[in-house]
Amino acid sequence: MRPVNHIKTGAVLTDHKKAKPNLIAAMGEFCAYCERSIEAMHLDVEHVKPQKAHGRLALTWGNFLLACKSCNTYKRHYQDANRQTGILRNQAWPHLDNTFSAYSYDQHGRISVSAGLGSIVHQQMAQRTLEMAGLDQTPAVAASYQSLGLAYDITSRRKNAWDKAQIALAAYQQNPTDIQRQSILGQAEETGFFSIWMSVFAAHADVKCELIAIFKAAPACFDNMGNQLNPRQAGRI
Repeated sequence: MRPVNHIKTGAVLTDHKKAKPNLIAAMGEFCAYCERSIEAMHLDVEHVKPQKAHGRLALTWGNFLLACKSCNTYKRHYQDANRQTGILRNQAWPHLDNTFSAYSYDQHGRISVSAGLGSIVHQQMAQRTLEMAGLDQTPAVAASYQSLGLAYDITSRRKNAWDKAQIALAAYQQNPTDIQRQSILGQAEETGFFSIWMSVFAAHADVKCELIAIFKAAPACFDNMGNQLNPRQAGRI
């Protein structure tokens, strides 16, 4: 999950939707949870803490992320199930933690909590975030997922992104030119799924550095030491 550049303060708002241009400028046109590339008109200004339960935060910049309608809806239903208390403390969040370090992705489109998370508490936080956004669900196995009107298979979408990234990697290994790299970056931005592209190009720090830039991921979550761009702790993870 892509860690994001968060906007903590901004102009006084009369409608939370008016924050969207500034949020897109900081975070890009991507869902903060599933990482899909989403056109601006289809992105929701999402409240981290539910605005119904925390009315004072309805127009607070520090309570905003960008989300696709599917993740936003699933998260809202998850939080309605008596889970609002302590949500910032109990889940891993892309604006508070290095959520890239929290998860592992594979060629089948599956996402799981990273074995590298040494703390049981951090593993539990990461797992709750998967459940909160429905990232571990598909219409094929979860009737409740379908009942919420979220009949899209995020696992299949991640698999397709992985396949595209693998083809791009093979092309780059054969022809590691600036032109080839720019072509790959354009394809990655259009496809979305930052963490998959970062995973596939794990051995290519030059590409990863530019992926971080085009996806507007939080650079403070990555440490460029000895030409090896590796994730580092940010927040609690």
